[in-house]
Amino acid sequence: MIENRGPQLQGVVSWMVSMAFVAMVLRVYVRIRLLKAFGWDDAWMIFAMLMHIMFATCAIAGVHYGTGRHFKDLSPEGIYKALRYWWLCYIAYCLSMIGAKISIGLFLLRITPKKIHHWIIYTVMGLTVLTGIVFLFVTVFQCMPISYFWGQALGADGSCINIYVIIGLTYLYSVISAICDFTFGLLPIVLVWDLNMSRNSKIALIPILSMACVASIAVIVRMGFVMKFVTNDFLYDTVDIAIWSDVEQGLAITAGSLATLRPLYRLASDRLGWSTRASSNGPKIKSQYDRSGFSDHNKRKRSGLFSFTTVNPGGKEDEEYGLENCRPIKLEEYVVPDMRGSWVGHNVF
Repeated sequence: MIENRGPQLQGVVSWMVSMAFVAMVLRVYVRIRLLKAFGWDDAWMIFAMLMHIMFATCAIAGVHYGTGRHFKDLSPEGIYKALRYWWLCYIAYCLSMIGAKISIGLFLLRITPKKIHHWIIYTVMGLTVLTGIVFLFVTVFQCMPISYFWGQALGADGSCINIYVIIGLTYLYSVISAICDFTFGLLPIVLVWDLNMSRNSKIALIPILSMACVASIAVIVRMGFVMKFVTNDFLYDTVDIAIWSDVEQGLAITAGSLATLRPLYRLASDRLGWSTRASSNGPKIKSQYDRSGFSDHNKRKRSGLFSFTTVNPGGKEDEEYGLENCRPIKLEEYVVPDMRGSWVGHNVF
């Protein structure tokens, strides 16, 4: 009987991309229809979703040609095509995490009024950009010529980076990635606690905004499989790395999108009668933005790479709308790119 882990990979990929897509659609609905405040963080998350779809498509195509099966059970042509799709998955993964991390960082910049928090976020984003660039470079140029990664199945000439160098870089990346994710996840606790909201509202809001650290779980779990890069049966032995890389993308996009859905929850609560707020005119979910993108009250414009309005430090609006008072980073402004990669290839024969 031929061992085949391909269906396992295909099932995980299909589930994660579907879950992330639903969360992404809800995010876009909230920002465009409810708040009318589509920003750069939303655009980057859409980009991440598109790259995740590309990853899923390439992974499923790879399963069709041999990913998840032993080399001995595949033809050279099947190995060639499966490895080529695997290489494309590397690229899609890197670009997906680029978009997700930039989006999460920009979202946190929207809701924090303190300069020290800005510097923390900038530092984390810069660190992920640096490690991402290194890993994207290694991913693309791990073999020379590039086509040797999949062409070796048909006897092509070339060479690849020493596998232990790649393993060392992968561990280093994973540690930095986990630290950055947990920083993004813990920072909202400090941000929310300074808001003029009830204690119960703060307790309810903190888990939503701290979802950024969820993806780090997949990073940590994947570290246990990194040594499987040392193998003579690449397409079969590295399935776990592929699975957890896909889980990381799905969790990052889903969690990053769920953190923006509080207005939708408030609207649903009002219409279903779950809300305890008094209301005589129906749900009070509305946009707090004028045409310039700033809220109509407590405007505080900052100079530099980003400018935005902070939440009202006191008053009823904080309690009514929470973080919906924040101004989005507008599309005409610019951002620092973030790049991020992970599992990489090597000579597979």
